[in-house]
Amino acid sequence: MDEDLYSAARVAGHAVVGEVMGFACQGLTIRWTNQELGVCRWPPMPGPVFEQLQFERYGPKDPEFLEIRDWVVRRIKSYLGGAIAEAQFSGVINLPWLTTDLNMISVVTRNVFGQPGEHFDELLTSEIFYDIDLGLEIEDLSRVVHRARQLWEEEVRSVLVEQEPWLTSITDLLEQRKTLSGPEVRSLRPPA
Repeated sequence: MDEDLYSAARVAGHAVVGEVMGFACQGLTIRWTNQELGVCRWPPMPGPVFEQLQFERYGPKDPEFLEIRDWVVRRIKSYLGGAIAEAQFSGVINLPWLTTDLNMISVVTRNVFGQPGEHFDELLTSEIFYDIDLGLEIEDLSRVVHRARQLWEEEVRSVLVEQEPWLTSITDLLEQRKTLSGPEVRSLRPPA
């Protein structure tokens, strides 16, 4: 079933790029619900990132801000890794899944790139629209997806090309077993 392969490749891409970016994979799962869900579990976000997510606590002049920005950029690249890895098998970037992935950190992304200063990049912040028919605010991440791809897609693609044997090993085993632990993911990495 292609969906198993695509989901396994996407989750494996998150794991490989995440590991390269410094996020230790804690486990991978592809499980079938009506949403065809695949999950890569990483450690919880660091305290300053969580505070930025909740309260927009730090500004560009605070020493914590660069650490938070670095975390956000590395996490965006890790999410891109999933979409790009899946595209190696399907032939297309799955924009709905990439959007869903980036939605996981959209508030902290807005709280970093939406602040005035040298790191301001409005295109890395979601747009909020009010839908009068539904009576609620809708978050649109399409420009974030486009900008992230513009800034980092080639770098992430290069990481996946360099780590292709590892990506393939994870994808194949995950497609068969449906779940892998973090140590299993790392054990599949070929020696440098």
